[in-house]
Amino acid sequence: MRTFIAIDVNDEVRKASEEIVEKLMRRGFRANWVKPENVHLTLFFLGEMEESQVDEMAKHLCERVRGFPSFSFSVKGVNFFRKGRLPRVIWMSVEKTPALVKLYDELKAELVKHGFLKEPDERFVPHITIARVKQSPDMWEKLISDITVEPILVSVSTFTIYSSTLTPEGPIYKWVYKCDFERGLIKNG
Repeated sequence: MRTFIAIDVNDEVRKASEEIVEKLMRRGFRANWVKPENVHLTLFFLGEMEESQVDEMAKHLCERVRGFPSFSFSVKGVNFFRKGRLPRVIWMSVEKTPALVKLYDELKAELVKHGFLKEPDERFVPHITIARVKQSPDMWEKLISDITVEPILVSVSTFTIYSSTLTPEGPIYKWVYKCDFERGLIKNG
């Protein structure tokens, strides 16, 4: 199964993402838009894994963060990754709190230790993807920077392991495991 690890966001963030997408569409952007129900903060994309590997990984990760303190971060603003002179991905900015970085580092160390992840060389840029851009209008940078988002607080006491199935209508995400920092591992189904 195509697997990734993420932090789920609240309905307020989903609603804000929907409003941003509507603005970008009206401003002439063409993109693969992320549906509000699929909006999340990806920590790691792991690609294809056997179900037994996912089971083993979930146990290791949840043991590693057992007792990790709940925390929160804010989502505010809109930004982008570019390819050359054009935007490639448009995303909502996530506050890079010490607790979020610590959770990322703990999970990364466990993934590397058990061979589920080669040491990633890129730096951690927490963000919530809302669009993969196909075509952008002239002055696209200004059109993105004009969009404001009031800060939205997201509380975190779990992370989720998802499977992703690609379809012509877009990806379908299904949670496989949730790891609650206090209560431990929860399997779907």
